[in-house]
Amino acid sequence: MTRSGGGVQVELGIDGFDFRERRTFDAVVAEMGTAPVTELYDELVAASTNHGAVDLAALLAGRPQDVVRNEAGSFRLYRVGDAVSSRNVHAAILDAARLCRAV
Repeated sequence: MTRSGGGVQVELGIDGFDFRERRTFDAVVAEMGTAPVTELYDELVAASTNHGAVDLAALLAGRPQDVVRNEAGSFRLYRVGDAVSSRNVHAAILDAARLCRAV
């Protein structure tokens, strides 16, 4: 990014692709993403019945999650949205909807 008389010149691109394009704009707003906050998940995973595991085949088929890796657990635990990786609210809602649809 460089400033020029007509604004801010930036190089646009897409990670993993060869696409690159230089353009000039009045202003640039950058969203950099965040690292997932996993402390609460890490504290709870040992007490969960599924140890945080997801049965992907059941998830894709719309069936209930029935993974049991800890008989002594008292709840099921799943990570959604930004707890997994830097994503938006819409992704978190879709994650939760997929998991809860079969309940």
